[in-house]
Amino acid sequence: MTTLLAFSVFYGFPGGGDAPSKGFSAWQDSLKSKSSISAKVGVQEIGGSASSYTIDMKKPNLLRLDSDATLVIADGTTITTFDKKQGVYYKQPQTKEDIKVLLDSDQYNLFTGFFGEAPNVIKSVDGEKRSLGGDQVIEVKTTFDKGGKKTQSFYVGSDNIAKRSSLTASKGTNDKPFQMVINAKDMVIDGKPSDSLFAFKAPDTAKEINYQDLISSKWFFDLDEAKLIATRTHKKIFIDFMASWCGPCKMMDRDVFHTEEFLALGKKMIFCKVDIDLNPGLAEQFGVNAIPNMFVIRPDGSVVGSVLGYEDGAVFIPKIQAMLNSNN
Repeated sequence: MTTLLAFSVFYGFPGGGDAPSKGFSAWQDSLKSKSSISAKVGVQEIGGSASSYTIDMKKPNLLRLDSDATLVIADGTTITTFDKKQGVYYKQPQTKEDIKVLLDSDQYNLFTGFFGEAPNVIKSVDGEKRSLGGDQVIEVKTTFDKGGKKTQSFYVGSDNIAKRSSLTASKGTNDKPFQMVINAKDMVIDGKPSDSLFAFKAPDTAKEINYQDLISSKWFFDLDEAKLIATRTHKKIFIDFMASWCGPCKMMDRDVFHTEEFLALGKKMIFCKVDIDLNPGLAEQFGVNAIPNMFVIRPDGSVVGSVLGYEDGAVFIPKIQAMLNSNN
């Protein structure tokens, strides 16, 4: 085993959960009762980058997410994703599970419950009322893992709608936590957005690509989404547990993951990266206390095998090939 390891210990794990708090339930019930929601949303990493997107949702199953990098449109039967930088787009069949996975990510989960599925949290606790942005809000503090490593506060207003949240994900004992604020502005509730807003029209210079070809080299950053795709395509999943501060993780990325030999394995597996700082509960679930730590799993989550620490591609790739070929 190589000595090029970065160590970190976790205590939380996902699964189970307490009954939702009154504020959380009222917020989710209110979202479910709305016919449409539109908003402009700002996402600010504390001490880091800022981004924004617009979101439009209409019952029963119409969704439009527009950011600087991508445009995603769900028209009720098909989800179209347009990569603005590359000028390509791909289509896939729309399912309820796809929409849930898409909206359950940290920057979008102010809106997850609109289509009837609440964010995946372990616990929710209501705080005291206070003034925020000219409105009286209740802070609903949610926990994503039993160890409390990842928490997100949703600020639920007098209309029982949360328009702002703040996320904190703990790192090591002596490290500053990752923090992010999501703020929805110009929100329109129960408006009458035209169905044409949810129809994708490809730019003249855009090129459609095959979804199967795309996912053979695409890295996913949400394990639930990766499992969904793996189930559809009858593939296994490669998980790279990593962190932005981990030198050996960056070496694996540079020396192995970008090689043609490794990318060719995409014919048999789905690639997924999991940042342990943002997903401490998931790291605990897999027993990850040192990184880089790479797993091959089945779509149902069962583990085929794993590799701990940096390894050269000539050693690493045959190990992964053996796991992919394993019937165990």
